[in-house]
Amino acid sequence: MKKLLLFILLFPMAILSQVAANDVEMHVCDDDNDGYAYFNLNDLEDDIAGGNADLQPSYYLTLQNAQNGGSNTIPNPNMFQNTSAFYQMIYARVVAQSTQQFTVVEIDLFVHLTPQVTPYVGIVHCTEDGVSSTFNLTISESTVLGNQDPTQFIVSYFGTLTDAENNVIPIATPHSFTNYTSPQTVYVRVEDMTTGCYNITSFDIAVVGCEDDEDGDLVENQDEDVDNTSNEGRNANFNSPDGNLANDDTDGDGIPNYLDDDDDGDGILTADEDYNNNGDPTDDDTNNNDIPDYLEAEVALAVNDFERANFSIYPNPVSDVANFRFDNGLQIEQAKIYAIDGSLVKTFSEKQLSANSVNVSDLMSGVYFIQLKSGKSTIAKKLIVR
Repeated sequence: MKKLLLFILLFPMAILSQVAANDVEMHVCDDDNDGYAYFNLNDLEDDIAGGNADLQPSYYLTLQNAQNGGSNTIPNPNMFQNTSAFYQMIYARVVAQSTQQFTVVEIDLFVHLTPQVTPYVGIVHCTEDGVSSTFNLTISESTVLGNQDPTQFIVSYFGTLTDAENNVIPIATPHSFTNYTSPQTVYVRVEDMTTGCYNITSFDIAVVGCEDDEDGDLVENQDEDVDNTSNEGRNANFNSPDGNLANDDTDGDGIPNYLDDDDDGDGILTADEDYNNNGDPTDDDTNNNDIPDYLEAEVALAVNDFERANFSIYPNPVSDVANFRFDNGLQIEQAKIYAIDGSLVKTFSEKQLSANSVNVSDLMSGVYFIQLKSGKSTIAKKLIVR
């Protein structure tokens, strides 16, 4: 996000040849933090001249060039990029137009780092009415600041981007903020207390009904808050909800569990992992490890896509083209044919399978196995070629 340049000017006096002008400093915030930025040196004219309209500065990279004058001036002073990272001294030759006397002053150019910000995943609460809740916006700070020292920054929250950029009308009580719409975007301004450089990020807050089932997976929203960390992982404690549905993403696919109908990413819908068939997948733990089956990909007992599709291959035996038949919109993505000894003899891509068939007329007569893949499901069938 591009920001206005930040200028801090100091005015110690330099007097030569009866011409009084000021040394100055210019401070700029660096958006990409590479140590280089553009300076509009023309903005320094009034400060260098101290308001004296008779004094006219021109700008040089070296003291010698400034003393000699001439044509070695900085060519585009309104767009000067420093050539030394983070700090550089340049010079201004200041000429009195009435007498043509001059003096040379120093200009210190400083490039300051802009705070780094990491976007926060957001906050989603469930309530009875599914309309409003009280949010602690500050739980985002450790993520937003990352490894930066929090004592060096001022973190403020705003309702609009314009307010955040202008640093006006901050949210007065970020620890207990009640949303006025859902979802609602909150803007976070991180400002360096020393330099005044700042950066802005944002995240959304939202409210859903606790007993609703946003993704239709037979797990109510309130039960989707399975842990107090994002991207839960295998070693997570699934019995310590933190009240935020937005940071629960068990399979790390970028979709929070309350919106994801396959929370463990194993290709089996959460509703199909209700192995005891009581209408509630949260109480199924077939391997007795205290993690519900629908939250761990290692447990996958439901039928796969091929079985749901009532899948078959015909004709079999086959002499030229084998066709696939199924009852739903199953899409075959890859087919591999193996010889009886397990060696791979032929592979078909999804493009080659567009007609839901494979041509095996070039194979010698014998017994083969054909392995088909659809999503995360696979099936192997015996194929007899004659």
